[in-house]
Amino acid sequence: MKTTKYIIKAILVLSILIPTVASAQEGQVVDKIIAKVDDKIILKSELESAYIQFLTSPQAQSFQGDAKCVLLQSFVESKVMLIMSEIDSVEVGESRLDYEIRSRGQQIIQRFGSEEAIQQAYGKSLDQIMNELRPSIEEQIRIEEQENNILADITVTPKEVRKFYNRFPQDSLPLYSMEYEIGVIVKEPDVSDAEKERVKKVLLDIRERALNGESFEILATFNSEGPSAKDGGNLGFASRGTMDPAYEAGALSLKPGEISMPVESSFGIHLIQLVEKRGNEYQTRHIIMSPKPNEDDLAKASSILEDLRNKILTDSISFEQAAQLVSDDESTKVNGGFYADQFGSLRIPANSLEPELFFEIDKMKEGDISMPQLIEVGTDAKVARIIYYKKKLPPHRANLTDDYEKLKAATTQMKKSLKRAEYIKEKMQEVYLEIDPVFNRCGIIKNQ
Repeated sequence: MKTTKYIIKAILVLSILIPTVASAQEGQVVDKIIAKVDDKIILKSELESAYIQFLTSPQAQSFQGDAKCVLLQSFVESKVMLIMSEIDSVEVGESRLDYEIRSRGQQIIQRFGSEEAIQQAYGKSLDQIMNELRPSIEEQIRIEEQENNILADITVTPKEVRKFYNRFPQDSLPLYSMEYEIGVIVKEPDVSDAEKERVKKVLLDIRERALNGESFEILATFNSEGPSAKDGGNLGFASRGTMDPAYEAGALSLKPGEISMPVESSFGIHLIQLVEKRGNEYQTRHIIMSPKPNEDDLAKASSILEDLRNKILTDSISFEQAAQLVSDDESTKVNGGFYADQFGSLRIPANSLEPELFFEIDKMKEGDISMPQLIEVGTDAKVARIIYYKKKLPPHRANLTDDYEKLKAATTQMKKSLKRAEYIKEKMQEVYLEIDPVFNRCGIIKNQ
């Protein structure tokens, strides 16, 4: 139930993500200012880059209207939001900004295949590109936070959901494909104390090498098992309270330059080097290793789930209660072990299920709970899992009984869209706006 405007807004965000890359791909555009919103400007090259991104998107084929006008409107609205975020003193923490930059950097790498490909294509390293994009990414975060603040109190009642649903003729309601209600309970094996001691000894040997003059960053690159290894173990700045409590306690007990003894967290065992403390933030690098369970550890995890399955089948405990008490899968545990879609509905489309899970339930009947199985997670880890195949819902038109959560989400989104539009209309009266006459056709005026 997305509107065309919000589909194009997604394209706009993508174009802002990599403006340097986009302009380099398409050649240089003779630039000029096409719009001013107070002291903020919108360049022709920005609009052209967003338009090119739109033309290569799947939405372009079915779009009807003037895409450049919709894109320019979105640019103007974003500038209004940015100005209001400055007036309202919206803060962007360094840790959030660093995280977003790393995340966007990974997206760019995925698009081009490697950092070497980026360097070869544009004559710049990924770090150089991300430094250039830093101000744009910070602006995006400010805009998002401003919108979140404005829309945070939006709620809907069952009456509003029914009213929204009744707006549509029955034959215009969306048709949902086959859906399933599937629950899982996952048990991670408890690693033996002997294995933990083995890993700590390895880390202590590495710590000794660092204390004797070897580079901590080089040691991290070659020994750490975490994703930060390629960055020399550097995690950037983090605000207090945002990292694993054990990790943070270990880091903050150090002086800059010091290296901790092995610290056990929920992610593994670390050597931590404190780089810098700055107010409420601190910067660290680390070497992380994960103790590996043996066959006995895995067998114990399976045995725990088998006993739990028997209790569920004899009604000693419900599946939902068992999942909340035992499951190590945080994403499903909060739903009593059940998968949920983006709207919070526990009914999952068949094409959203992992193929391996789909093939498993294909062998089961509704109401079945599988025997424990060992499944691989990541590249070298295994966990035990049981599956509850609760229900299958055949293809159907949306209705209030089966699809309430989806309809509630759509109603909420409609209310948010209306409130955002009202906010923009109000704030447009408070800013200076000038649009290039070439775009007079777009009707982007203050009293709109």
